[in-house]
Amino acid sequence: MIDVYGAWSSNPMKVRLGLEELGLPYRWHDLDLGKREQRTPEHLARHPRGKVPVLMADGVRVFESNAALVWLGERTGRLWPTDSAGRGEALSWMFTEAAAFQEAAGTFFWARAVAPRFGRPPTPDAELAVATKKLRPLLDVLTQRLEDGPYLLGDFSLVDCAYGAWFPVIDLTDHPALAAWLERMRSRPSWAACAVERTYGLA
Repeated sequence: MIDVYGAWSSNPMKVRLGLEELGLPYRWHDLDLGKREQRTPEHLARHPRGKVPVLMADGVRVFESNAALVWLGERTGRLWPTDSAGRGEALSWMFTEAAAFQEAAGTFFWARAVAPRFGRPPTPDAELAVATKKLRPLLDVLTQRLEDGPYLLGDFSLVDCAYGAWFPVIDLTDHPALAAWLERMRSRPSWAACAVERTYGLA
């Protein structure tokens, strides 16, 4: 049994999508971020930075969402390339998501999911404009990537889970290929099982 300590937000959602796609049994431990349950001594022992998600299985601890997805892919040998070239490609896109995509997408997640939930002030237009400028070239390269197949590695993989969790809060008007990819994601049983938009408070 896999134990996952998470919350309703985007990074834990990546791992939930991956687990549902892999069909693995797991226990979901929901932490109330508003009550700062992620900062308790118990959780700090799981994640030294007091973040979510954390995955625990067979005496193994994995914190950080993309690390958890990679671990699951390598552990199961499913939805993750097994050849060296494929693994290199998958890892490159995973690190791109963590190093660049997440920062810009996170601004929109805060503006459209977090702030309304907690009654925070609207995100300033100038801040959204900066995030849009950072995000646009990343959306362009993802669009180019989809020229090779319906998903980011051609066939569906855990890389799609890493990116897909962000896309309900992103405007894809100028990126129809990504909008079509998002609809393919929405049609998957894992998306319905996780009730992504409803979990975020967008539906």
